[in-house]
Amino acid sequence: MIENKTRSSEERQLATVAMHEAGHVVVSHYYRRKVYGAKIGDHASAQGRSVVRFELTPHVGSVHLRLNELDRLWPLAVRETLVTTRIRFAGPMSQAIYLKQSYRDVHGGQDYRDALLELLRLEKLRLSLPRPDELDTCYKDDDVLDRVAEDLIELFVEREYINYVGRVARGLIAEQELTAAQISELLQDMPLHDWGDDSGS
Repeated sequence: MIENKTRSSEERQLATVAMHEAGHVVVSHYYRRKVYGAKIGDHASAQGRSVVRFELTPHVGSVHLRLNELDRLWPLAVRETLVTTRIRFAGPMSQAIYLKQSYRDVHGGQDYRDALLELLRLEKLRLSLPRPDELDTCYKDDDVLDRVAEDLIELFVEREYINYVGRVARGLIAEQELTAAQISELLQDMPLHDWGDDSGS
C-alpha cells in the first residue's frame, strides 16, 4: 500500500514537472519562437534538471546598431520582451492550472526571476538610448506581470491551449526528452499567434 502511494506521488510529481515544461514549449511555439528541445529530469541532480531551450528575445540586440530605425525597433523590442516574459511565466502558469491552484501559490523559482530579468534588461537598454523619456515604458507598469498571467490564463483555459500543453507533457513523460522535430510534430495543428501586418524583422 505504501509503495502504491509512493508511486502515485512520484507519478503526480512527474506529471507536474512535465506540465510545467510543456507550458514553456507551447507558448514559445504559439508566438513562433523556435523551440530547440525540452527535457524533464531528476531534480535531485544538477545534471538532471528539466529545461526548455527556446529562441531568446529578437529585436533587442540590434537596436543600438540601427538607431535611425528606433521608432520601429523599440516597439518590437518591447513586444518581444513581453513575449519572452510570457514564455518564462508559462511554466508556473500551466503547472498552477494542472494543480488547480493560483499561480501565486506555485513556486516559480528561476522562471519568475528570469521573467523579471527580461524586463530589467529592456529598461537598461532604454536608458542607454537617445531620448529615453520618449520611449514606451508599458513594461514598467505595476500590474505588468498580472497582465502577463491573465494573457496566459486566457490562452490556456479560455482558448483551450492547455490541451496542447497536455499533449507535449505526455510526450515528455514518455520520452523524457523531445527534439525540435518531435515538438513540431506534436504541435503541427496548433494555431499560432498572428501579429498581422506588424511582424517586424
